[in-house]
Amino acid sequence: MNILFKIFLAIGVLGLSYFLSNGDKFLFKKDADLVVKKEILQGATFSVMASETGVATDTANAILDGAKKVYNLASIAAGKKLEFVYDKNGALKELVYEIDRDEKLSVKNLSTTTAEYWQAEKTPIEYSVKIDSAKGVIENSLYQTIVEQNLDERLALALAETFAWQIDFAAQIQKGDSFKVIYEKKYRDGVYSHPGKILAAEFNNYGEKFQGFYYESENTKAGYYDENSNSVQKVFLKAPLQYKYISSGFSYARLNPITNQVSPHRGIDYAAPAGTPAVSVGGGTVVQAGWNGYYGISVKVRHNEMYTTVYGHFSSLAKGIRVGTKVAQGQIVGYVGSTGLSTGPHLHYEMHKFGALINPFKEKIPPGEPVNEKDKAAFEAVKKKYQKELNNL
Repeated sequence: MNILFKIFLAIGVLGLSYFLSNGDKFLFKKDADLVVKKEILQGATFSVMASETGVATDTANAILDGAKKVYNLASIAAGKKLEFVYDKNGALKELVYEIDRDEKLSVKNLSTTTAEYWQAEKTPIEYSVKIDSAKGVIENSLYQTIVEQNLDERLALALAETFAWQIDFAAQIQKGDSFKVIYEKKYRDGVYSHPGKILAAEFNNYGEKFQGFYYESENTKAGYYDENSNSVQKVFLKAPLQYKYISSGFSYARLNPITNQVSPHRGIDYAAPAGTPAVSVGGGTVVQAGWNGYYGISVKVRHNEMYTTVYGHFSSLAKGIRVGTKVAQGQIVGYVGSTGLSTGPHLHYEMHKFGALINPFKEKIPPGEPVNEKDKAAFEAVKKKYQKELNNL
């Protein structure tokens, strides 16, 4: 009995089977399609991987051309997989690549007898969702508390992101702080994948209670809103990076460690390991990027007619950061270094208001848009539902 006969006999009995060959996975489906999954190794390119799978050069180029308006296949990432789908006659009919955990690229063969044509589209990855909850009291850190309860460590990041405008999780978390959270757990083909949206959360920090409830509608932007219907998100984040400690605060009279002279220090110095990514605290436009005297490699972002922020002493700028670049809140703009007038790796951060340097810790940052007036009653119902569930945890 030859191997192909055995395989197709197994398909007939089991409906699905697979075998491994040289590290590539071949999945035989009931409709007799053959799916070849190839892991992307470091430095691999789509063209080379296509060639290894037996795809003709002209076809590989046609796939690249067909995909480029939707996704650049030159950007495939190591550790992921490319799926080559063949029909029962051995013709390549589709290429599939998972861009991230939420979206995949599908490039389908729509060729005719006279021309080769491939059409690409992005489609959402389907998950089933279960609702779960958790609570905890901080001993050392939010991350450790989450992990010690055998919860997904990514839940810690999601919680920190929810309250990033109210709490500086690198500096303000203390023993005895507590949290409660109701969130989605996403499953793919019955197997747990990752946390989904946080639906409601409560964090007690230094005796102050913060709450956030997820809400969206045609009139209200998707996001988190507090018990008073105000947006949890503010114009600026509490801090531009994850740091070890503040090595120098805002002061009008500080002893400069390099010049040994007393002078104003109208910014915040965050000590952090070299290479730590720093983000823009708010959306805006880059108005300076590159070498800037004693700031070393720095970035200046204009947020609006009132506020501008500066990030200094970078080891390097983030990819694509240049004068004129539009940046989003939380987007990486550079990496911690010690360029310019600096004694060691840290981020020098400044906030300017109408051109004057101000202390960002004392500035009352305006909030985002609240729940739309038309949605107040609907939001109130959502809030009360989740407040009851949080109270029962």
